[in-house]
Amino acid sequence: MELISHRVNMEYLKLFLLFPLYIFVGTTKIYESETGTLKYYIDLINNGVKEANNYVLPTDARMYEPTDNVINDYGNYDFIIIGAGASGTVLANRLSEITSWKILLVEAGDFSDGGLLNIPAYYEYQAQSKYNWGYKSVPQKTSCLGNPNNSCSIYCGKGVGGGTLINGYFYTRGPREQYNNLAKSIGDPSWNYDNLLQYFKKTEYFNRNNPHIPINTSYHGQVGLLNVQSANYNEKFAKPFFDANKEQGYSMVDFNGPSMIGTAVIQQFMKFGRREDFGNVFITPFLGRSSLEVTTRSYVLKIEINSVTKIAESVLFTKNGKIYRAKASKEVLLSGGTVASPKILMHSGIGPKNHLEALGIGVIQNLEVGSQYKDHAYLSIPFSTDIKLQETPFPVKLAQYLHGYGDLTAATQTVGFFQINRNPSDIPDFEIYSFLDQNVTATLQSEVQTVKNKNIIYILSYLGSKSTGSLRLKSNSPYDYPLIDPNVLSDVNNEDIDGMYHSLQYLFKLAETKPYKRYKFKSAPERPPACAVYQYNSKDYWQCYIRHTNTYGLHMTSTCAMGTDPTKGAVVDTNLKVFGIKNLRVVDCSIFPEPIIGHSTIPCATVAEKISDVIKIDYGQTVFLD
Repeated sequence: MELISHRVNMEYLKLFLLFPLYIFVGTTKIYESETGTLKYYIDLINNGVKEANNYVLPTDARMYEPTDNVINDYGNYDFIIIGAGASGTVLANRLSEITSWKILLVEAGDFSDGGLLNIPAYYEYQAQSKYNWGYKSVPQKTSCLGNPNNSCSIYCGKGVGGGTLINGYFYTRGPREQYNNLAKSIGDPSWNYDNLLQYFKKTEYFNRNNPHIPINTSYHGQVGLLNVQSANYNEKFAKPFFDANKEQGYSMVDFNGPSMIGTAVIQQFMKFGRREDFGNVFITPFLGRSSLEVTTRSYVLKIEINSVTKIAESVLFTKNGKIYRAKASKEVLLSGGTVASPKILMHSGIGPKNHLEALGIGVIQNLEVGSQYKDHAYLSIPFSTDIKLQETPFPVKLAQYLHGYGDLTAATQTVGFFQINRNPSDIPDFEIYSFLDQNVTATLQSEVQTVKNKNIIYILSYLGSKSTGSLRLKSNSPYDYPLIDPNVLSDVNNEDIDGMYHSLQYLFKLAETKPYKRYKFKSAPERPPACAVYQYNSKDYWQCYIRHTNTYGLHMTSTCAMGTDPTKGAVVDTNLKVFGIKNLRVVDCSIFPEPIIGHSTIPCATVAEKISDVIKIDYGQTVFLD
């Protein structure tokens, strides 16, 4: 990986020095004079796209099976953190600030390879790689009906950085009112928005790269490690969206400021036009700390818990064909995410008694692990338009990318958070964000062209979900993927399907506004054959369309829900300690009783920021708030 990184840096330097030539020399001349430099990047992109198109996601974790059952000693640590995603990386960084502590971070995947993962324009290909676990839902009855086996993909990042290696870069915190409601429901004011704001700001370094975008600077941090900036957006592409929504009464806002409702240029964790994955931000620069050790390609089998004292004592994992035991003198911190954390707990004997006994797993603590699984539902709607955009030659695009701007630095650009029925609540019901449907591989060409009838893809996310699914073990083998049943759009009162329908109608309403009519916007979704029995454009038709084409698997929560009463389904308390077990916490998005409105990366990071301070205080360490 170091050799790759060095090579990439050298190529960056070459193109930086040659950039003035791109302005004065024709594209053909560039190819003639710098064939090697350009070829490196063209090959990197073409090979990355080809690999993604040919990659077959795994269906289980048997690649991690050991060659024997001998348990080898891996050593003693103060804290063992399981999972290096958005929560685990922040947690490892903050706890390893205490130089007298010894922290082990255990991760099944690898560090980022620094290739296609870093280029925003190719983010649709990035999940089709070894950095995605490849989970799928069990067959569904109310959603994903147009997919093979009525199943949808569940996107979970695998590697140092977790989901931040493959997601859409969104920096959203969620609405103030939702956090305040959470704090009230659990009787702990430390979870309200004003108390969490210090942790949001502690993570973030906000880079205000565009002074024309409304940003409330008092809500943003200037000391954090994570670079956050507004997207590099195309004015011609973005303006109709903002103007059309303004006609409907929605102004531009800073959705991470006082109010979330309105439109905006997306805020992203990105730096110089490249992905800021949490491994490269919170772990790689700190590998020299004597207090931090990271083991990759290490697959956790279970947490070993003393059945008499109910103390979490050690972690079993496989690495390079062998089984290892690492001991924790203070705590085991489980940051595997909404899928892996409940899976590991259940294999460790913590979960629903009847379910574990049916699989032959000894029960240490009877808790409703995995009994709730919640997620937002999504739709993807293409629109045709006659907006004319100039297609830049690829060598120029590449030079722009290496200087932090241009087409290759752009994934999604605009976003809006809306309410179906205007009400005093500051909690949005649905979200719309958009991106250009461009064949990015086709940009490997030299000619300038005018592109007509570009498709714009609108992603609609219904945020007010009432439906609840579940997660259960498939077997007592830790190498089997769990049974994930999101069960979206299934609530008995049909509030979710009605909410998605009304959200979709709002999107169609935008197409009738003057800004959209000017550019001849027209929705162009494919018609599912199964919906032909309904009159086109009727409510029944669109609800059929939603159930056949929706997806999810991006913002799942609640499998290890936080609360005050384990008899009512809570798995962890307000300090994220597992009920009935000592020295064990769950620190990730699985602890939220409901999905946080928006996107889950920053709530995950903030959970880790908060709990790392709680842990430091618990063990007599000084906490400094920036």
